[in-house]
Amino acid sequence: MDPKTSRRNPRRRVRVPVLCWESHDINKIGQGKEIKTKDLSIDGLGFYSDKIYPSGTELSIDIYLPGYEKPILSKIRVVRVDAVINNEEYVIGAVFMDIQIEDKAKIESAINRMNIYFLLENVLKGGASDLHLTVGRPPMVRKEGRILTMAAERIDEGQVEAMLYPLITTDQIESFEKNKEFDFAFSPDLTSRFRVNLHWQKGFVEAALRSIPLGVKTFEELGLPVEQMEKFCKERSGLILIAGTTGSGKTTTMSAMVNYINSALEQVVITIEDPIENIFKSQNSIIKQRELGSDTKSYTEALRRVLRQDPDVICVGELLDGECLQAAMRAAETGHLVISTIHAPSTTQAIERVINFFPPEHAGAISQQLSSCLVGILYQVLIPGRMGGLMMGSELLINNNAMKNLIREAKYSLMGNVLQTGRSQGMYTLKNNLTELYSKGLIDDRTLSSYFKQENM
Repeated sequence: MDPKTSRRNPRRRVRVPVLCWESHDINKIGQGKEIKTKDLSIDGLGFYSDKIYPSGTELSIDIYLPGYEKPILSKIRVVRVDAVINNEEYVIGAVFMDIQIEDKAKIESAINRMNIYFLLENVLKGGASDLHLTVGRPPMVRKEGRILTMAAERIDEGQVEAMLYPLITTDQIESFEKNKEFDFAFSPDLTSRFRVNLHWQKGFVEAALRSIPLGVKTFEELGLPVEQMEKFCKERSGLILIAGTTGSGKTTTMSAMVNYINSALEQVVITIEDPIENIFKSQNSIIKQRELGSDTKSYTEALRRVLRQDPDVICVGELLDGECLQAAMRAAETGHLVISTIHAPSTTQAIERVINFFPPEHAGAISQQLSSCLVGILYQVLIPGRMGGLMMGSELLINNNAMKNLIREAKYSLMGNVLQTGRSQGMYTLKNNLTELYSKGLIDDRTLSSYFKQENM
């Protein structure tokens, strides 16, 4: 086969179960050997093998396609063998020999349904932010907060694996099947990037994919206070927290901070992410991005080791527990700027939450430590804009002397008063920010009143 000759029917990157027998096993004796497919078309398939099959070798196979109870039975002939770099595997290319016309139709239908790139293209065209792949239902998307059903067939058992397993390594697949959870990011083309969460639900593999906007937004574009955010980025040490609920754009804000430091300052910035979403190219600063699973085992372990990597700024994807928080505060106390995110519904509740990472008997010591190293907290929420789409509402807490005293004494209920009286230092409440957005005509009165009621403002 001439490798330069384009295929009439391009192969789709999918991973489906295939059992294989040597040609001399005429009666398919035994269970057969399971092989991992690399791609599939109506003309043939590619698969990984730890054994070389010379060109011309004939094999019997059973192909198990999602949505079909019975396998497709066929014979294949090997036409190409390629070695996999840095791996003891080979990629075997083969063509079907005696496949039935109706089976070709089944394969064509199946690979069309397993085309993750087609689904993602429609997600982007439709302006959706998330794609949900749930067994037994058609693909669903989230657009401006609403859940909508795509015009596609329902997802069958095994279909999610077929679409997404080719995007990750064998080790990552094994890790997912052992731990039942796995996050990664990938770029289907040069103009888009998606974050993927693989998970199990009622015994089925399912997935949620979120579109990551290419190009990092500026503070001004995000609707954040430019002067104060730049001041945060120029701090020489301390802890800065970005608080909010899931999907409120915390990672987007942290990326904006990294981007500003990268272009405006000369620093060594080390990020610890799960997964890496925005990819940075070093400019005036040196940017090192480490991903959980592939580059480091955990946030805590990475934070322990990062001080030996000569960082000025350390960005941690999320503070998940007390051990991670203590490592972050230790780094902040030793002359490093640490930026991280935390799930919390306000700035003051973010403080309360990090203290509650620890047993009550340790609360006093942790409060003392946090009061001395905390620089500030930005809380953010995405709200419906008056002209459609979503925009950011925010609240900013700066750890001044009054706030330090309240943190040490665990007087959380009084922190709102400091936010109100700290306007001259750059602090503001979510109520202040939403009122300003309303006065500018960016949100309507229904949105304003609903958030006032929701937040008990």
